[in-house]
This record gives sequence, structure tokens and C-alpha cells, in this order.
Amino acid sequence: MTVDTRLRCSICGNPVDGDGEVCADCIADGRAERELGRRKFLRNSLIGAMGLFGVGYLGLALKNLFPASGPLGKLQNIGPINKFTNNYTLIDYTGAGFPDGVYVRQKSPGVIQAFDFHCAHLQCPVQWNSSLKEFQCPCHGSVYNANGQHIAGPAPRGLWPHVVKIANGNVYIGGQID
Repeated sequence: MTVDTRLRCSICGNPVDGDGEVCADCIADGRAERELGRRKFLRNSLIGAMGLFGVGYLGLALKNLFPASGPLGKLQNIGPINKFTNNYTLIDYTGAGFPDGVYVRQKSPGVIQAFDFHCAHLQCPVQWNSSLKEFQCPCHGSVYNANGQHIAGPAPRGLWPHVVKIANGNVYIGGQID
């Protein structure tokens, strides 16, 4: 018994002359054009996946190249001004459509400071240490003073300040200020 070692057509299984994957009959009938081979499928899938990732990165690049012209998020009433002391209080903020946190204090009578609770390094939640009067990041050791300025660790900048508005005895917090 002899074994046929010739290549076979990927469509009909007939022997193929040369290096091709498809026999001359399938090419002549047009079946080769209709058939989506495994290699072609994988190549097209890979190109499609790369295209989706590319669109995502393009959107991120455009967002950074053309940032918003003003602070994002609507103003949110967080309570009466007398609720805040010289010690920071963590407040829930949902002005941009998702839950977030803002540290708020009354620095002096009628002067409110508000800082985002994310570290400027890798966005870990910072914690206010009232005895040391500083914000500390538990992830990589960044430290910020009471005015949100970076004083130690790998963070490239200070904490992000938020828009603050006082009206009718109430404090309103808005989006981050760049």
C-alpha cells in the first residue's frame, strides 16, 4: 500500500500541484474566493483586534492632546460652610457621573480648600493624617502637605484641587482644576 504524500486542497481535498492550498478546480469554480481559510480568518481577526485597540489609544491620545477647556463635573452641594473645620473631611462627590472622593476643609473663615483624594502618582487613595497635618499615599509613599503640595515620594505633582463655590451659606464642589 502506498501513501499519497501530495498536498491536498483546503476546500475539496483533491491533490494540489505545487505549493498552493487550493486546487485548480476550486480556483476555476470560484469556490476559493468564497471560502474563508483559517489563516485568512486569523489574520483578519488579528487586524480587527489591533484596530479596536488602536481606536482606544487614539481616543486617549486625542483626549490628552485636546483637554477640556474647563473643570469637568457639575457643582454639588456638600453642606453648610459651618460643617467644615480646619481639619480635612472626606466627602463623596459624584459631579462627573461616577462616585469619587474629595477632601474638604475650611482653611480660614470663608476660605474652603478641596483636593481630590487620588494620589498624583498612580491614583491610589490618599489618607489625611491629622496629627502630622499631611496627606499620605499608602501605595508608594508620596506625601503632600496640608495645601496639597507634593513634598515627598514618586508623585510628579501635588494633589488635584477642585472648584469650590460658596453660596447662601452652602459649599458647592465642582470638578478638578488643571
